[in-house]
Amino acid sequence: MVLVKSPLLSKSASGTIGENLTFSLRDTGQQVRFQKRQKDVFSVPREVQRTLYREAYEQWNLLDSTDKKMWVKMAYSKKMTGYNLFLKTYLLTQNALSFYGQSVFGVTIYGDF
Repeated sequence: MVLVKSPLLSKSASGTIGENLTFSLRDTGQQVRFQKRQKDVFSVPREVQRTLYREAYEQWNLLDSTDKKMWVKMAYSKKMTGYNLFLKTYLLTQNALSFYGQSVFGVTIYGDF
């Protein structure tokens, strides 16, 4: 890491320039670092997880406003958003399914998981 004084002709700077050069203010002072892009490596577990998230997102969008308000109300005590609680519950439920005819959020799912 590089310690910088007066970055970009100012007192401090934060953010990324050109998706490569990142400025930040740390406890040790102003820093600049080269930000490498991460590769999007294909793997079966990653694709399964992405598919589950996509399905959860689509299921959330299918809910009407009354159901969404119910999720928001349940999530309030957990200091979460209704959307986050729904996704968490959906993903945990999908991973736990192992039998036929499971009803998930009003939609009956048939098949082998």
